[in-house]
Amino acid sequence: MRATTLVIALLLSLPVAALPADAPAAAAAPDPNQGCFDCHAASKPGEAGVRPAEFGKSVHGSFGCTDCHAGYQAPGPHELPPVDGADAALVKRFEALKASTAPRAYLACGNCHSEVTEQLAASIHGAWMKSDSRVAGPTCAKCHGAVHEISKAVTPSGKGDAKFTLGARAISERCQACHDDPAFAEAAGLNHEVVGTFKDSIHGRLVAVGSARAPACADCHGTAEKDAQGGLHPNAHKILGKTDARSPVNPANKTQTCARCHAGANDNFAKLVTHRLHDSESKIPHFLHVMFSWLAALTLLFFAGHVLMDFLAELRHKFRARKGGHAHDPSLEEVYVQRFDIHQRVQHWLMLVGVILLGITGWPLRGAGSPEAIETSRKLLAFFGGPHGAALLHRIAAVTIIVSGAYHLAYLIRAAAKRTLPMSMLPGPRDLTEIQANIRFMMGFGDRPAYGKYSYLEKFDYWAVFWGMIMMVGTGFVLWFPVFFARFAPYWVLTSAQIIHGEEATLALLFLFVVHFYNAHLKPSIFPMNWVWLTGKMSHAMLKDEHGGQYEELTGKKKKDDP
Repeated sequence: MRATTLVIALLLSLPVAALPADAPAAAAAPDPNQGCFDCHAASKPGEAGVRPAEFGKSVHGSFGCTDCHAGYQAPGPHELPPVDGADAALVKRFEALKASTAPRAYLACGNCHSEVTEQLAASIHGAWMKSDSRVAGPTCAKCHGAVHEISKAVTPSGKGDAKFTLGARAISERCQACHDDPAFAEAAGLNHEVVGTFKDSIHGRLVAVGSARAPACADCHGTAEKDAQGGLHPNAHKILGKTDARSPVNPANKTQTCARCHAGANDNFAKLVTHRLHDSESKIPHFLHVMFSWLAALTLLFFAGHVLMDFLAELRHKFRARKGGHAHDPSLEEVYVQRFDIHQRVQHWLMLVGVILLGITGWPLRGAGSPEAIETSRKLLAFFGGPHGAALLHRIAAVTIIVSGAYHLAYLIRAAAKRTLPMSMLPGPRDLTEIQANIRFMMGFGDRPAYGKYSYLEKFDYWAVFWGMIMMVGTGFVLWFPVFFARFAPYWVLTSAQIIHGEEATLALLFLFVVHFYNAHLKPSIFPMNWVWLTGKMSHAMLKDEHGGQYEELTGKKKKDDP
């Protein structure tokens, strides 16, 4: 028994004794590409050669160098066997136009991706390989990036309802690298303005702020193909000229292309979707663009000047009052007049919330047409969950101001039925006199006009909302349901709706924050705010200053001359 145990122990100890305690692990298999890396390794992006670590992580990382660079043997120098036929012509063309630093390697792409290289050769982007061209067009590397570092996977956008991927966005940036280069475009006979006009379009702005639903270049220009599930997907390798009858953007096919995303799109709708917002056979959109631009500019210029003059007049008035020792009768601060009832205040609150929310959710998209504003727009929209989260809130805000407007109309109808409808908000000849008198006062001549219940500024505010509601709500519905309106409205109406909506929104927001906020809250005699919008009441002291005519009607006391 003892002998048996001793033999077993000896046998078990043999493997351990055979290996030293500090024996190294088995050596890793040598890298078959190391001989190439000895000469062609790069250490940083942009440096000539291959970064071994990045190559190992790429989709081609399992390949040997000579799988693509056929005929090479390490170490160099290399003597390559000649190529013939079509391959020789292609290599010669690549070399002549400096399309690649390794023209022969391009031939290897077809070994694994023969279908793709055939599609590219047959597309508008492959025409330069066969015909006389002054510049080289797209190659695999120009669109997909350095072949030694192509990612193993295209990262999805992360949105469950997304139709496009971040990979497609990256490819579109490569499209822009050529199409937005004036020198390249001129040599290739292209219109280099297409990138700028696309970025100014609604699709371009949505892409710029990070939308995963809006189409990029290949999504419209790529020939649609069916996948295994029967769905249509654009093929970026089969881009055809727009004059080609098979092209998705050929006039005969454009409606079907639009319908990929806009179900029910018709020919009228397809005319609307162009690179540029104002492209139209009709002159009306251009006329409206010019008209609203001038309207906004002149309105804001007049009222900005008005605000500045009023601010200086306010300071002058305060200085004179302090110097002369004049002060309000304290008792007037304790007496109030009801200016707005609860219904009017609720209408104002709804309008206030709706307009501000419309502004902060819509302005970033409008601003995204400027390259300098894109990053700011993207960050602002991120607060709302991205451009489509902001779009949902934008529509909720639109419904809010519609409710406010309907509420106000019902309020007016009820007041008219009870014969209590006030007419003091209607403009009249007195307003013209008060405008003249107030301008004289702001320039230092005479006294401030004794306004009635509403001054000409308040009347302008009120009727501007009616104008704005018609413009903004009307065009907003067109933009909300463009396919529906395209069924019966001329396409220039839809184009005009985009122009009016944007221009009127710009005017409304700037007027609100520059003019209305000053008159209602920020002017020195009112600052920090006029509390009427919350309480509905105004003290007799403020009423005497701001609405001297109404004060006289209520009290029978005539306002004394200001110092």
